[in-house]
Amino acid sequence: MQNFCSTVSIFLLKIAINMSHLEPWKVLKSDIVFHNKWVTIQQDTVRLPNGNLIDDYFLNVRPEVVITLPITKGGKAIMVRQYKHGGKEIFLEFPGGVFEADKETPLKGGLREMREETGYYSDEMIYLGKVFDDPTKDTNCIHFFLAKNAFKKFEPEPDPTENIEVIEVSFEEIPELIKANKIRVCGAIAIYTMAAMHLKFN
Repeated sequence: MQNFCSTVSIFLLKIAINMSHLEPWKVLKSDIVFHNKWVTIQQDTVRLPNGNLIDDYFLNVRPEVVITLPITKGGKAIMVRQYKHGGKEIFLEFPGGVFEADKETPLKGGLREMREETGYYSDEMIYLGKVFDDPTKDTNCIHFFLAKNAFKKFEPEPDPTENIEVIEVSFEEIPELIKANKIRVCGAIAIYTMAAMHLKFN
């Protein structure tokens, strides 16, 4: 009975989402107001569905991101520790980075980032989906991959600005690390959640 109620609730939720009357904003004008190798800022003039006009809505135009959660045959998750200057701390997360969508697929980007940061490889790359980190201000999305039966194949080749420590963590211990605030990067928590759901239901 509980499973039936849960199925009905999900079905009704899907109907409610599909019947939404929300409308996107209408973009009247877009200008790049700042651009260099690292940052691009776009200023939009938009009209809201209620008729209000905003002429100074600023967006961070960013390339797409891919994050991979590698798991070995022994059930170890491969993670990376590195300093992130925005947060000014050393963070524990999963290998990933930006890629140019017009030059590289998310899959190739995920394999490349995993190889460069950890030296690991997988023949079983499972696409978990894409999420948005900050859709209010950022234009990009983040693609998630689960790399099953990952194994060390290469020597890591991090970028010149990266100083990375590669560590193995039991996949089963990750919830405790999140609970203890040892893993506190949104993307890392999100990809673990989606990977755990995939492994549970597939």
